[in-house]
Amino acid sequence: MQKESSGYRLYRNGQPYFIKGAGGYTHYERLKEMGGNSVRVWDTNDADRVLSQAQELGLTVMLGIWLTREKENFDYYNQEAVRALKERIRRDVLSYRNHPALLMWCIGNEMDLGTANVRAWRVIDDIAAMVHELDPNHPTTTAMNIIQPDKIRLLKNQCPNIDILSVNRYGGLSTLAEDIQKAGWEGPYIITEYGPPGYFEKWTVTEWDAPIEFTSAEKAQFIRSRYRSAIIGQSSHCLGGYAFYWGQKQECTPTWFSLFLETGEKTEVADMLQYLWSGRWPANRAPHLVSMRLTNKDNVTSNRLFPGETYSATVLVQDSEGDSLRYHWEVLPKSNWEELDGSVDREVKPTPVGNVLLRNNSATIELKFPVVPGPYRLFVYVYDGKGSVATANIPFYAESVSQTTGVQ
Repeated sequence: MQKESSGYRLYRNGQPYFIKGAGGYTHYERLKEMGGNSVRVWDTNDADRVLSQAQELGLTVMLGIWLTREKENFDYYNQEAVRALKERIRRDVLSYRNHPALLMWCIGNEMDLGTANVRAWRVIDDIAAMVHELDPNHPTTTAMNIIQPDKIRLLKNQCPNIDILSVNRYGGLSTLAEDIQKAGWEGPYIITEYGPPGYFEKWTVTEWDAPIEFTSAEKAQFIRSRYRSAIIGQSSHCLGGYAFYWGQKQECTPTWFSLFLETGEKTEVADMLQYLWSGRWPANRAPHLVSMRLTNKDNVTSNRLFPGETYSATVLVQDSEGDSLRYHWEVLPKSNWEELDGSVDREVKPTPVGNVLLRNNSATIELKFPVVPGPYRLFVYVYDGKGSVATANIPFYAESVSQTTGVQ
């Protein structure tokens, strides 16, 4: 990394290197095909495979050094625990420091959430200093969530051995450069996670406070706008970014951040990333979901279902190649993401609700009232048969009262 007259630039093997990356553990061949050049992983648990596969494909790796936050019961004043932590990290650095796919070390992920004391940040700096001593050839960074003056002062004052600021930012990506400047960071930065507005941001919610997810088409357009303005448009200080999530994971829903399905189909967001990274669209593009409606309502914040009724849902999808489309619908109860308090890796997809869909293979279906009242989501997956899919869901609330009598 070098400071130049126009700002900062990352170099690799003597050549300028702008990160066109994604975070995840799978589909690396497709990342390469789509014009990406780097992957981010959050820990070293599968580092041998990740680094080797990346090297075979000509990709680089931002290798994570996982640190447990205070709220997850790690005591940074416990000298023995910290000593064991540093020894584990020392072994990892010695194991991977000379791997040709290694790009840099990311020490911790969102340690500013749930880590209040200064001692934790001093440990982060001790680790960064140790990494520099063992591996002077790769820079260090740490991924933060909150960019405010007090957080940046803490990082600058307590962690001088952190070379590059990294930020995970979703809905507020368009203001990130301004936020970083106001917070007092003058150096380079990387966007270590970006994607559509997160469920935790609650951009739009239902009457019962369920976050509303963008459709796959809305996510693609959101990424297009934010990537151009907040990443390419800020390249004097922004060294690139990592889209989230390159694969499939359950996080509030099975589709919120997933760029692929479990069965491997790519979404329109993946197509958009290919266009942004390479300037070319894939030969066969994902279906474009124009709209989805439940109970003939355009307002998705107030879908309430009542006992004894049958409801309709419909989806409108376009396919640029005219492929024959297949529709799959399912109803899921609310996930337990709020109870997990940020420990999203422990979240699993809820079991689909049975005996509520009267038809499940067309653009219009009928939906019966679930047996158990409460919050649900109606999902639709539209497959083109060529390896792509469109996705959307609408939250609804199954009421325990009669619509006509209002009796509990």
